Amino acid sequence: MVLRSDELHRNLQHLNGMLTTHEAAKQLDLSYWHFMHLVEAGRIPGVRVVDRWLFSPDDLSEYRRSKYGKLEDLAHTALNDPAVELTEKQETICRYLLNNERPSEIARKLQQSRQAVHSQISLIREKVSRALATPESITPPPPRRTSRSKREPIPLPSKGRA
Repeated sequence: MVLRSDELHRNLQHLNGMLTTHEAAKQLDLSYWHFMHLVEAGRIPGVRVVDRWLFSPDDLSEYRRSKYGKLEDLAHTALNDPAVELTEKQETICRYLLNNERPSEIARKLQQSRQAVHSQISLIREKVSRALATPESITPPPPRRTSRSKREPIPLPSKGRA
């Protein structure tokens, strides 16, 4: 029995739980063309069957983790450490990041520019760094110089000797 490409595609997808190119791109919230660029560059693994690409949900999760895992870890730390002192907007951004939302999605949902969201993420990163810094790693500021009037007078040599 010979299966047409569409029939083969549906059968394989059903048996393996694999995702089509469009489904995979949608899951990662990428445009079809950008997704295909990543596939062709070898950054997202897939299986080519006849004239179709199929993608494992596990591979897509791994790609997402490699791309956004550091942001998720940052958000988790920021929300769980009270010393970070997040603003309400920063806390909202962290919650979105923990829900696997990309910064561009967060910007759309908050009706903010992507630049504004990235700026908030940078501020969160700075706050977390400061909160996690140990006292030993913080260098004390240099001693403050006092004005000359508060110092001891400088002894001058006597003029009477020759």
